[in-house]
Amino acid sequence: MSTTPTTQTLGAAALVTGAMNRVHAAGSGIIKVGWLGCGGRGNGAIRQCLIADPGTEVIACADLFEQKAMTGREKLKADPKYADRVKIKDDHIFHGFDCHEKLAQTECDLLVMATAPAFRGRQMLAALKAPKPKHIFTEKPVATDVVGCRQVIEAAKIAEEKGLAIVAGTQRRHEFSRVELLKRIHAGQMGELVGGQCYWFGSGIWYRKDSEGMSELEWQCHNWYHFTWLSGDQIVEQAIHDIDMLNWCFDGPPKKFMAVGGRQCRDYSESAKEVCKKYNDGSDADWQKYNGNIWDHVFGEMEYANGARCTAFTGHGPGTNRMGEKIVGTKGASDLNGTITGENPWKYEGQSVNGQEQEHIDMLKSIRAGKVINHGKRIAETTLTAVGLRTAAYTGRTISWDWLMNGSKQDLVPPQEKLKPGPGHFEPISTGCDKLV
Repeated sequence: MSTTPTTQTLGAAALVTGAMNRVHAAGSGIIKVGWLGCGGRGNGAIRQCLIADPGTEVIACADLFEQKAMTGREKLKADPKYADRVKIKDDHIFHGFDCHEKLAQTECDLLVMATAPAFRGRQMLAALKAPKPKHIFTEKPVATDVVGCRQVIEAAKIAEEKGLAIVAGTQRRHEFSRVELLKRIHAGQMGELVGGQCYWFGSGIWYRKDSEGMSELEWQCHNWYHFTWLSGDQIVEQAIHDIDMLNWCFDGPPKKFMAVGGRQCRDYSESAKEVCKKYNDGSDADWQKYNGNIWDHVFGEMEYANGARCTAFTGHGPGTNRMGEKIVGTKGASDLNGTITGENPWKYEGQSVNGQEQEHIDMLKSIRAGKVINHGKRIAETTLTAVGLRTAAYTGRTISWDWLMNGSKQDLVPPQEKLKPGPGHFEPISTGCDKLV
């Protein structure tokens, strides 16, 4: 390939026009990394960051749970591939619901963020408004509601003003095969796009019981996937990858959404009853709320600016597994994974890369070159697309993009001052005809 993935990934990068807040705009100096969210995805992301650039060092970490942060540091230090670049002192290990604020005050240049999606907008703003503002890598999605998406759009504007990078964990945008494919789609090799489909339908997910010493709210955060305010529901948390591919094809979000869905096979009753007894004086009389409130299937339709309609089928069901996308144009079709069929067939035959590593390579190269990548607005729009589908399904209403951006007041996440060890934040399972907010 003749072009670099850094410049291909999302088009024009924000140029750093002065010295203000620049971090290693050029050269091979050390980039100090802070690690926020030390769970499974966070452990993967911090290692991918270290693999991407030998000049990175991890100097701080933070997690809601102290033990998880401590264990994360020890496991990273114990890995000989990274041990000499793990320099996290005891006073740079933070925990609690405000751990992101403490981490933002450190001397880190870059934050790698992989907490529950509900908190990412606040965390990004804290990092960018800190005395030493940070570059950001954030996992997807970046919010669970409309207000959170607006926070990320605000963060993207601040990052642009300060010449700081925001790169999101939508790794398909960094795979060479898909980058080359989308160049051809946008150049008209498939003609006008007229429709498409995407699927993320799997067999199920984990359910986590409580651990000794956890408050009810901490248990909810530990079991975050099962609560809409924390995860956004499955269509936001996981199907965002496929939805992002369709948005990439159309070079922007849809203008209209409609969807249906429900909950018919999510049953964690035995485990939920055990958790209920822990927090309800030994009684399981109110166990249903511990069963979570996300749905297990959503079928939606997105209408794009040119009138093309694309369907999204997402969820979990026993014995089910269908993943992938398809886009159709007037001259051909594509699986969005490196091939075009039809009048102008094409197949990618170049180098394959691990997108989850390449996204960190692209980010760090852009920082060192002084031409930072800023994905903030785009990942906020993709997250809001998924939120729009969920909102249409939960309310039974057709939703417009303009209303989501300018009219909705949807705010699912408790204010920061109410996030502390104590009672959980429980909402009922959606009826499919909820009030539009």
